[in-house]
Amino acid sequence: MFLESQSRELRSRGLAVTTRDGKLLAGVGPSPERLARAGIEIHEAREDAATTKDVATWWLRAGGTEVVLASRGGRLSHDLGTGVKRILTRG
Repeated sequence: MFLESQSRELRSRGLAVTTRDGKLLAGVGPSPERLARAGIEIHEAREDAATTKDVATWWLRAGGTEVVLASRGGRLSHDLGTGVKRILTRG
């Protein structure tokens, strides 16, 4: 629900939350697995990364876990990062 509401607010075509090693934790929109892989590649600035300007990435640490947020549409927000961090650190 949270990612869906953030996706609407950001007018993105998809959001993905993945660990730095590529495990998809959550996603909305078409093909979240593909978005997560693209997000990791782009975030790591790999040479084989998808050449697209419409995927934004951001990483954060939550409860000892590093995650990468990816947004198809090229937009992220502080609210998205804060919400993901809050959800991941709930015990």
